[in-house]
Amino acid sequence: MKRGAGWPIGLAAILVATVALNIWVYHVANDDQSLAIEPDYYQKAVDWDSTMAQMRQNAALGWRVSPTLAAFTARDGARLQVTLTDASGAAIRGATVKVAAFFNARANDIIDTTLVSDSTGYGGRLPVTHGGVWELRFDVTRGHERFTSTSRVEAVQADHGI
Repeated sequence: MKRGAGWPIGLAAILVATVALNIWVYHVANDDQSLAIEPDYYQKAVDWDSTMAQMRQNAALGWRVSPTLAAFTARDGARLQVTLTDASGAAIRGATVKVAAFFNARANDIIDTTLVSDSTGYGGRLPVTHGGVWELRFDVTRGHERFTSTSRVEAVQADHGI
């Protein structure tokens, strides 16, 4: 090897190691399901006035969303049951109830579903696989009325008699 040739090789090795380390950090950061970025966060910030208008609409309607999450099994998930009432406590029928649900420790994995009207309100099945706190973001529409709400529920695993 020629005298002084070690410097260029050393610098190239440091650059290659730096690029490899950055690729590894990128992979680790993007592979972690517990890290999440709020979807459309920039657009939500731009639309802050409409968000505040929706909050005023929610208050004016006075609707209430009361969710109940049944115990889950790994195979079947959990049944989500929602009671939707107006300001006087009367049941609201004929609405479309959409929910975006996620386990708080895995906020990057959002489950979107539309609940079906039944005799006690609105219900559906969520593929719950983790016990703990789940966030439920509701978007309810009936005719020209729109109501939004966020709730948190505790998911517990069904006891199998073990």
